[in-house]
Amino acid sequence: MKVVVTGGGGFVMANFLRHWLEAEPTDTAVCVDAAPLDAAATRYFAPVADRIELAQGDVTAQEMWAQLPKDADFVVHGAAVTPHAFIDASGRQHDPEREDPVRVLTVNILGTARALDWARTLSRLRRVVYVSTGSVYADIVAGQEERPFPLPEDGYVGPYALYDVSKYSGELIARRFRQLYDLPVASVRLSSVFGPLDRPTSVRNVRNAANLVAHAAAQGRRLSVASAEAIGDYVYAPDVADALRRLLLASKEALHHDTYNIAGGATATVADLAAHAAAAAPGFSIETVGLGADVGADPARRTGRWAAYDISRAAADLGWRPRPLRDAMRAYVAWLRENPRQPT
Repeated sequence: MKVVVTGGGGFVMANFLRHWLEAEPTDTAVCVDAAPLDAAATRYFAPVADRIELAQGDVTAQEMWAQLPKDADFVVHGAAVTPHAFIDASGRQHDPEREDPVRVLTVNILGTARALDWARTLSRLRRVVYVSTGSVYADIVAGQEERPFPLPEDGYVGPYALYDVSKYSGELIARRFRQLYDLPVASVRLSSVFGPLDRPTSVRNVRNAANLVAHAAAQGRRLSVASAEAIGDYVYAPDVADALRRLLLASKEALHHDTYNIAGGATATVADLAAHAAAAAPGFSIETVGLGADVGADPARRTGRWAAYDISRAAADLGWRPRPLRDAMRAYVAWLRENPRQPT
């Protein structure tokens, strides 16, 4: 079998691509990415590199899709611009959403339409997965802080930034292609993902709390935080990869929905993350300093997209559950120690 993965040189998609090829030793993959593989991705793919075909190109360009092999069985569309603001090594602040809004919308919306339009021409196609995000959920959900509940897929959608809007648009486009062409496509909404190969790229420069804590623990340095009580729903990238594989291989009869949360299913504080990391790196600790902290997560964000996601659909239809967060943090710290050249 053959799987085509867009954004394959990035973070989550690289984890999926390697996981798929290790689980399916006779399969091949096409890794589509706008940029050539960097050194980190090249090292990461080394065990399966002989079964990966690289296709560098722009997902918004029809001619790029026309050059891809037509014998694919599966498609995972993860290519996207994630335009979070960041500060570069020189101290300069960047806001990709403000600097180039058209690029965000073009790649994330037109690129998705191109991917789906190409996928519907494949005679061997078994399933397409569109990779969306928990950022499509509302920022604030009334009553959730007083009576916490995991956020289900239905309802509570409230995108406001261009990234959120474009990713939810992709979900709606995927749903319409399903209706128009009976295209076997499903969407996944990811919570805060951390794990191997999480590093800055030209289309994504995001460091969530789990990533920052694990890096500091692996390097044996203390980490400053704005608040130890800020929360998030964190999921390990290899577990996301497993969920995507299960979704691709599931029978039509097994899937009762077209959208699935892929998440930890519970919230964890920064203090929880630090405790899990310390179990793998004795002596590691955090300190609360307020302004200027390495981890600036806001403790006031406790509902909506910042709270827990309901993963009961994925559990019921895919038989999937993530590993405990303590085990995931331990595994990630160990991976970082074994791969000291991982960019920070």
